[in-house]
Amino acid sequence: MRITLCFGGSVLVPDRPDASTFAKAAEVIRRLREKHEVLVVTGGGAVARDYIESAGKLGVDEIGRHQLGIQVTRLNAALLALALGLKGPEEDMGRAVMSSLRGEVPVMGGTTPGQTTDAVAAVLAQMSRSDLLVIFSDVDGVYTADPKRDPTAKKLEKIKAEDLVKLVDVAVVPGMRMIIDPIAARLILRNKIRTLFLGKEELGRLPEIVEGGKHSGTEVIFE
Repeated sequence: MRITLCFGGSVLVPDRPDASTFAKAAEVIRRLREKHEVLVVTGGGAVARDYIESAGKLGVDEIGRHQLGIQVTRLNAALLALALGLKGPEEDMGRAVMSSLRGEVPVMGGTTPGQTTDAVAAVLAQMSRSDLLVIFSDVDGVYTADPKRDPTAKKLEKIKAEDLVKLVDVAVVPGMRMIIDPIAARLILRNKIRTLFLGKEELGRLPEIVEGGKHSGTEVIFE
């Protein structure tokens, strides 16, 4: 099986780089590699938002703020790559796919202003023809609303891809926090990418989950 993993910045960098989570992610990737091909994307987290906010106060335009966020995601990708014993992250998706085909584990951050690393992961999953896309965040699945703001929000065990698109239909802005960005949601729908949303507490169980084990997250389904 070929699997694309997307580690949201909220998982790796909740307020600063969490070395224990980077180490755990690296260990899980090694375990997955015993049976599967793995491609990885990392988000920016709190550090990226801090830089983006500071840039805004300095009058930096939206493209510049996006580019700052991308640089932070690449730092996170570099740290995870080092934890895996790799030289560094990939910055080109085509080369990342070729790296995977050679039996390597490509690790990527952001690539293009105007989209989050969710979209990078969705494109990478599409280009590599991944059998599964797994998105980790600090929220344990997809809810009917933001559970951190709305106490009545309900978690969904499954969600139709078209409903996911409707749920996140907003403009992409630098540093935005969502379960997934709208570009990625549309790519998942268009390309029928099998997708799981999992909370960071499921990270250690990922090898069992991808083999069909139970999980507490949300699965995207297609009609």
